[in-house]
Amino acid sequence: MLVNVENVSPVKKKLSFEIPSEKVSREIDKVYGQIQRNAAIKGFRKGKVPQPIIEKYYSDRMESDVLKNLVNETYTKALVEKKIVPVSTPDFESGDLKRGESFSYTVTFETAPEIEVKDYTGLQLEKRRFTPNQEVVDGRIKELREGMAQLKVVEEARPAAKDDFVMIDFKGYLDGVPFERGEAVDYLLQLGSNHFIPGFEDQVVGMAVGDNKEIAVTFPAEYGVPHLAGKPVTFEVTLKEIKAKDLPALDDDFARQFGPYETMDQLTAKISEVFEKEELQKIESELKDAAVKALIARHEFEVPEAMVEKQQTSLIENMRLNLKSRNLDFDKIGTSEETIRAQSRDVAVSQVKGSLLLAAVADKEEIKVEDAEVEGKIRDIAVESNKDFEEISALYAANPYAKDTLLMQLREDKVIDFLIKNATVAEVDTLPEKH
Repeated sequence: MLVNVENVSPVKKKLSFEIPSEKVSREIDKVYGQIQRNAAIKGFRKGKVPQPIIEKYYSDRMESDVLKNLVNETYTKALVEKKIVPVSTPDFESGDLKRGESFSYTVTFETAPEIEVKDYTGLQLEKRRFTPNQEVVDGRIKELREGMAQLKVVEEARPAAKDDFVMIDFKGYLDGVPFERGEAVDYLLQLGSNHFIPGFEDQVVGMAVGDNKEIAVTFPAEYGVPHLAGKPVTFEVTLKEIKAKDLPALDDDFARQFGPYETMDQLTAKISEVFEKEELQKIESELKDAAVKALIARHEFEVPEAMVEKQQTSLIENMRLNLKSRNLDFDKIGTSEETIRAQSRDVAVSQVKGSLLLAAVADKEEIKVEDAEVEGKIRDIAVESNKDFEEISALYAANPYAKDTLLMQLREDKVIDFLIKNATVAEVDTLPEKH
């Protein structure tokens, strides 16, 4: 068997095979023999069908089986001998298969690029300095306070204002005719929440309890009900009640509702501590991201399209799951998988380049992940998911792909730590804006 390896590009190879006529003839005879033993043709006993009849009726099956046998044997053997690992689905092309003649075929596929990693020490990095932010802390306390607020009926006679909650009855009309699902009784609406048709809430502002009003609005052009999209309609609205948030006092009693805190000062200190921890984690994440980007900037190479497409699919699936957790999908946010795939290409290319480079550095520096590190990470995952270590460990043991992914993540983390340790890191107050 003759095998020729051609480098079509830095990430694409073409293997050309020529199988001797003797081997082709033997394989054809072998397959016809297998078919003959089991062939059932009217007028002949099973296993006794003459060879010419077998060849007449089963030539297509023979060709399919012989091709499969020859390719499986020679292609796999060549990959092992040449130490080639395809990263894409192979594209096969073959010539005619005839007894007494040699058989030729070619296989084209993508492979990971051969990277000579260099200049990965001495990276120039910037790290954002942590700065306390009282506005953020106050904002979180405000959110807690809003969450503990109660709605109380406004007793004083006054018009409805923005941020009020109003109890209304309404009925909608399109061209003077009531439309389906355009009517409600005792509907609670927060003015200024923008949960209703644009312009509706603004026209309720100023109404008093007992007022009736006709409100004219236009449905958005992209509204989900086609016969209402972009149409002007009117609503008959009756305001029945005005409610406002009654916010609790920010005192020690308020603090005690959120845990082991005796005073507001203790609660404020804890919120500040949590904010600082989150920011420091974010700063470390920014620094790691900067290290990978700096490494990529020092290396120019082509990446296999198959790896980019696989990474795009992963990004899309992660986004889909994230949206699903919030009862959303691509349609509801006005996009599509095709749009996301196009928009995510540059990110996917960068992520693939980063992974390939980190793997190359790991190989060159002989950075490995020890069993104890894997066990430690699985223990962390078990704690975070509130599961037993044995249960999570068994899941990884039963799923080699998940374990390989975990190993790759741990090794990449170690490589990034190595890059940062051997980089020049300057602290700055703010990082440059991304463009």
